Amino acid sequence: MEPWQRFGRQRLAQSRWNCEPAAIDAVDRQAFETAWQRQAQMEQLIVAQIAPEAIPAALREGLATSLGAWLDEGGFTPAERAAIVLHHARLETAFAGIASQAPRPDPAAVQAWYLRHQAQFMRPEQRLTRHLLLTVDGDDQAVYSRIRELHGQIEASREAFAPLAQRHSHCPSALDGGRLGWIGRGLLYPQLEEALFALVENALSAPVASELGWHLIWCEAIRPAAPMTPEQALESARDYLSQQSQRRHQRQWLAEMLARQPGLCG
Repeated sequence: MEPWQRFGRQRLAQSRWNCEPAAIDAVDRQAFETAWQRQAQMEQLIVAQIAPEAIPAALREGLATSLGAWLDEGGFTPAERAAIVLHHARLETAFAGIASQAPRPDPAAVQAWYLRHQAQFMRPEQRLTRHLLLTVDGDDQAVYSRIRELHGQIEASREAFAPLAQRHSHCPSALDGGRLGWIGRGLLYPQLEEALFALVENALSAPVASELGWHLIWCEAIRPAAPMTPEQALESARDYLSQQSQRRHQRQWLAEMLARQPGLCG
């Protein structure tokens, strides 16, 4: 069995039956095998459209990261991991190519859809944010003491934040004085988001712990939720309708492919 097949069987079993393939009971075994055979044949047909050498390194690297937890659980060797990543990169490339052929929504359709759904087009509340991170490498108490010192210096003067972040922070934002820009909900670790959105304007958080280490969050300014401008709303509507068109085109392509393959329909 190829590595991508073992990986696919594991994901299918875990997502639908919440267990490893070998642990699926006799009652569900046939349903699992039928679903897997159909999925495997579809994937083989799809990846056949894309040559391995057509896959950019950046896509492989991104998939290696996004699939990392699944690959770790499966206990795959480095060579097997690379083969699985390549298989999924070919799948993604094929689907992206199919999506790119979808018809674009015409301006009149975008305008009409926007007018029917104007109430949906709200810009969420955002906070202008700076961030300072000290990672923990063994001595948590020493790092906590250091973050408390930095907290005290910034509480005394907000102007100290940028130079202290540049000098001490382990976050990539240190290069820009800790600046993250305008942040909405859903972008940060939950504990950091909770701390940020509990702050009033110009307030500094107490030290916040996460799996990365200790953090300080400064809410420089607050931009309340507000209706999007017509230009922003139309762009959002255009993106939404484009995505819908791409999904329909992908489904149509798959349906046509299945219709040409005896035993795969249904």
